[in-house]
Amino acid sequence: MATITLNGAEIEVEAGLPLVEVIKEQGVRITNLCYIDGLEPYAGCRTCLVEIEGGRPTPLQLSCTAVTSDGMVVNTEKPEVKRARQQVMSLIMANHPDRCLTCHRRVHCQPGEICLRDDVVTHRCLTCSKNYRCELQTSTELIDMGEFEEPWVGEERSYYEAPPPEPDRANPFLEFDPQMCIICTRCVRACADLRHTGAISLSGKGPTTMIAFGTGGAVHESNCDFCGSCIDVCPTATLMEKPNKWVALAEEWTNSACNGCSVGCTISYGTRDGRPVIVRPDRLNPTSRDQICVRGRFHYDAVTDGQRLSRSLARRGDRLLPVTPEEAMDEAAQALAAVKAGHGADAVAVLGSPLATNEEAALLTRLAREVIGTPHLDHVGGPVHRAVAATLAGALGSDRLTSTYADIEHADTIVVVGGDIEESHQVISLRVKDAVVNGGAKLVLISSRWGELVDFTEVWLQPSPGHEALAAQQLAHALDTAAGEAGAPAGVDADALARARELIAGRKPEPPSDDNGASEERPSFAVVFAPDPFSVETATEQARASGNLAIAALGDRAAMGLHYLPADANTLGLADMGLEPGDGGRSFTEIIEGARDGSIRALLIHDDNPLLSSTGTADVQAALEAVDALVVIDSLRSTAAEHANVVLAELPFFAKNGTTTSGDRRITRQRPAAEPRRDEREGVAILVALANALGGDFAYERAAEVMADMAERIDGYTRYEDLLPSRTRALGEMPSSRVQYQPVGAPEGSTDGLRLMTGRSLYTSWEGASIHSEDADKLHREESALINPRDAEPLGIRMGDDLVLAAGDAEVRITARLDDGVAPGTVFVPAWYDGGAAMALFPLGGTADGTAAVQVHALQPA
Repeated sequence: MATITLNGAEIEVEAGLPLVEVIKEQGVRITNLCYIDGLEPYAGCRTCLVEIEGGRPTPLQLSCTAVTSDGMVVNTEKPEVKRARQQVMSLIMANHPDRCLTCHRRVHCQPGEICLRDDVVTHRCLTCSKNYRCELQTSTELIDMGEFEEPWVGEERSYYEAPPPEPDRANPFLEFDPQMCIICTRCVRACADLRHTGAISLSGKGPTTMIAFGTGGAVHESNCDFCGSCIDVCPTATLMEKPNKWVALAEEWTNSACNGCSVGCTISYGTRDGRPVIVRPDRLNPTSRDQICVRGRFHYDAVTDGQRLSRSLARRGDRLLPVTPEEAMDEAAQALAAVKAGHGADAVAVLGSPLATNEEAALLTRLAREVIGTPHLDHVGGPVHRAVAATLAGALGSDRLTSTYADIEHADTIVVVGGDIEESHQVISLRVKDAVVNGGAKLVLISSRWGELVDFTEVWLQPSPGHEALAAQQLAHALDTAAGEAGAPAGVDADALARARELIAGRKPEPPSDDNGASEERPSFAVVFAPDPFSVETATEQARASGNLAIAALGDRAAMGLHYLPADANTLGLADMGLEPGDGGRSFTEIIEGARDGSIRALLIHDDNPLLSSTGTADVQAALEAVDALVVIDSLRSTAAEHANVVLAELPFFAKNGTTTSGDRRITRQRPAAEPRRDEREGVAILVALANALGGDFAYERAAEVMADMAERIDGYTRYEDLLPSRTRALGEMPSSRVQYQPVGAPEGSTDGLRLMTGRSLYTSWEGASIHSEDADKLHREESALINPRDAEPLGIRMGDDLVLAAGDAEVRITARLDDGVAPGTVFVPAWYDGGAAMALFPLGGTADGTAAVQVHALQPA
């Protein structure tokens, strides 16, 4: 520890900390336009000058490069310190629109008025979209730049006489305006050091220095993934969110969580006039901290207010027409009750959604079992998750893993098994990169498709789709022969496999000593697996092999080093709330089959679109058309809702109150960041009203009351008042540790012809795809089929050709992209492309190896 004196006050701080961070933590305001908390200082702007008494070679020193030491005396408010900062700031402002920043009467001006100081002014704070939320603006006010004698007195120089560079507004998410840039390089360092992407750099020299994306072209032509980290650190309006940028001065902020995947990143919605206008990361989740991805930052706005349901709908003839909420509720209850009365409760099935809250899942479960009396309750991803959970329980004694995603970046050996987690769970991919870049970890990647993590690997094993488990089992056998042998994974280079086995065998952690408590420390070996969300068989084998690898490396501590990445946001919460088939109940696939054969006569669907989420689209559509009653509760008029008898208008996720459970079992809080526009209601209110209309006796009025009830029933959950959001974990009482290896088999599947593989993608909005919006992928990066050049050549397929992919009666038309990142013999199409068109090429329930046989040919030009 060290005692320092700051502006006359003695404080005790940790020695060796960056002085600028200590100053800010003490509540003392200081300018620091290039510094990013937590990163090495850049010392470029020099606006954080302070006086350090006795400092060498001069008392005026940069507080970002100075570190705390005992006896240090620091002054930030002396006139000579302020004068030095003003001189430095004047140099920065020489290449920035400056008139408002130095004007004593700017508070009297309005945006529509001309500048009364200088008639050549074309841009200023009052016409800037970042007015009153600009760090440069705040900094100039802090050091009273209006009092400083400007170097352009007498109008010898004016920024406005030089033509400004053109802004880049060509993409839908991020606007880049170089004339606003002060070359602080925060964006460069955030992209390189926080995201490990390197999409932004400095180009030019001296006065021509500029920020550049990629090779200097448009932002969307670079490798930028639109995470927005550069926007968060930019002190000016150089980098801005394009949607809502002119109204993004938030009136209030609401803490919530993203539902784009199972990481559970915490975010804050900035709201204005009762709707979200901006999103920022919230540091509550120790995994995401100050980082989110394009889904979390921009997909709240992927569907416009006009595309959302504001009124409930009921079928009148062949049309869905708006009705009052009371009419819709009455008709929904009557339709379900009529089927139950005429065919029994066994003829009714209920489908939930991992996009819903825990409270909604709990109510839907009680509605199905206690009110309707049906055991047929599931969700599209239910069969896959239950298969994985059963596998984990068999291997480790419980499917409730004690590992946390935040531990991944501290491991020194990481094995990633499954799909491209850069696309499906980007923040987890980011923490793997942190481990490699910052911690020197060794990464082995087992994936049949190229992803950004390949650039960070020690060894990339690229098996044929469905053979990832065999590759992982080979590594487990290298650590411990008792794990069991495995067949050779198809497609994997023998030399690469040998190198991976050798690497893993040499990095087995030493068994911890119970005497020193090391058994409770985070393991240095991490196995991260993202099972195939569309194939029960493939997901099961991947879970077995990943479990075996964790056991071989960590023994009875395997549950601390095994990291399961469910595909969807609240998959674990649904399971905890009991949203799964009861005794004699049907799984999702069996429900669809039952609806087709007439044994299921009514369907209640909450917050999901099985025409998008499920394989076997033709079977799902036939099922929706066959039932006597289809009731949908949703905020969207989805393609599934188009077949409904009644659609009950629900608020979107960002307007709900409730909780979800992340993949590492952190309970996150959702708080409403939007107000109802007309007749929409929260899912909790709709489910309570529907249950009571069907004869139930639900007395809940708020989501908090539902969770209070669930806390009494479900181990690991707690009341809101006792909840530490994103810190409380739904673990409950854990069984005693026992580990057991499980056999891993080769997948059954044909290797003849081309095989179609699919997976979750980063840029396509689920909500946009659910309503089949042309703008579901606003960047249009995911509108092509990836085919290996070795497969394309004999078929006469060239880059950009229009292709037809066919399987049975189903076909998909899509543009070809030649890419050797996909394994030979396979074609990859994003799962949500064209409203889930690729899902029609798979049979209902998926296939054993997660692929589908397809015929591929190029369309001939007309």
